[in-house]
Amino acid sequence: MALSIEITRLLPLFPRGVFLQWDLITPVETGSYCFDIYRSGSPEGPWEPLLLGIADIYNYNDVLPVTSTQAGEAINQLSLTRGIFYRIVVTPPSGCHNEVEVVSVVEPRLSGKQRLLKQKILRDESITFKKLNGVEIAVVKRMHWGPRCTKCWDATTKAVTRANCITCFGTGFSPGYFTPVLTLGRRGTLPAAKQISPQGISEYRPTQVTILDAPKVEPDDLLVFLRDNKRFVIKAVIQTELKTVAVHQKLEVSELARSDIAYRLVVDALRIPPLF
Repeated sequence: MALSIEITRLLPLFPRGVFLQWDLITPVETGSYCFDIYRSGSPEGPWEPLLLGIADIYNYNDVLPVTSTQAGEAINQLSLTRGIFYRIVVTPPSGCHNEVEVVSVVEPRLSGKQRLLKQKILRDESITFKKLNGVEIAVVKRMHWGPRCTKCWDATTKAVTRANCITCFGTGFSPGYFTPVLTLGRRGTLPAAKQISPQGISEYRPTQVTILDAPKVEPDDLLVFLRDNKRFVIKAVIQTELKTVAVHQKLEVSELARSDIAYRLVVDALRIPPLF
């Protein structure tokens, strides 16, 4: 099976930033994967290198250069009439190259008015988070590829032998989770629910979290609320879309016990650059 990679998010961060996220779909080798990131104003290039030879990362915040007209006015780099394209080259541990397809930062499936509507929705939601009901959340993506843990991974059985390993935190990959991304979101509770287990019927109260469409999250990723340090594991993701293009993410999460190994994962808000 050939190595493949997918760009999963391209989010404009006004006034002049772009959040870029990708994922390996079929990691065929064990070890560190390196990535080269390029930007261009045309799908044919020429390509400007942004980041070269960076190992085991999954996102990048691109700050666009400031340019101006002859009158001294700043040019809107995120204008709907201006295309920005990105290319990612991944190098697996063996050293072979595989290039990902070129993707535009502006959603090509949306018309101009629809793009403006999506931008307004994202802008209004981000302002609501900042001014009213949002709290700081560290999104911690679980590793599904990279170097295997040297402490608890059994190469014979292809399984983790220690659930409380502080090297991989039970994921089988070292260091277990990628560098956190700091964003804003809203936390609320859902009505109490019941579940059937061998011990009988038990009740629980799930928690719902709403964040914007980036970074893209998946079940088993972690959310760390920085104000109270409560940590949640994502159980389900409900994607809100506009013409099949992602706008919001509504997450059903479950709070982890304070004794969980995830609380030994260091999340330092001062060292995480904010997404917005």
